[in-house]
Amino acid sequence: MAKQLTPSMREIIDYFAELGPRWGLEPNTCAVHALLYLTRSKLSHEEIADYLELDAATSKAAMDDLVEWRMAELSDDGCVYTDGEPWDLLSAGLEERRRREIGPALAAIGGAAATSATDGTPRMTAVRIHQLHELLQDLSAISGRMDKLPSNTMKHAIRLGGQMSKLFSGK
Repeated sequence: MAKQLTPSMREIIDYFAELGPRWGLEPNTCAVHALLYLTRSKLSHEEIADYLELDAATSKAAMDDLVEWRMAELSDDGCVYTDGEPWDLLSAGLEERRRREIGPALAAIGGAAATSATDGTPRMTAVRIHQLHELLQDLSAISGRMDKLPSNTMKHAIRLGGQMSKLFSGK
């Protein structure tokens, strides 16, 4: 018998499942992540399967994926959990994306920037390649420091940025 989710819980879980592929994650992985956040509990793959009406293998795969993405931790008793703080969850996801995507992009674009001066690339195109590389370096530096800030500091910085944006846009 499936454990009951409220309509609002189901709406959040379904939204995260839909959002997942846009972030490069499986829908079930994101659904489990939302469930862990909402319940703020350690859950076994059987309990997750029961809540989300998944088969055991799918539930276990989603759990393993969350742990691999460093967005959840595995307890000694085989359950998975998150700390439950939204900013920490976002930071973990962004850090893993940075590690998986920005690092390889930096290497590829950096290689192209290094060779663009000597391989016949037109000067203006080489400048654009270097600008792209600089942008990636800046993004890497920013995201690499985000996880060093306490979540409360990050939350205030983001809110301040949002308020400043509203102020300057007149909305």
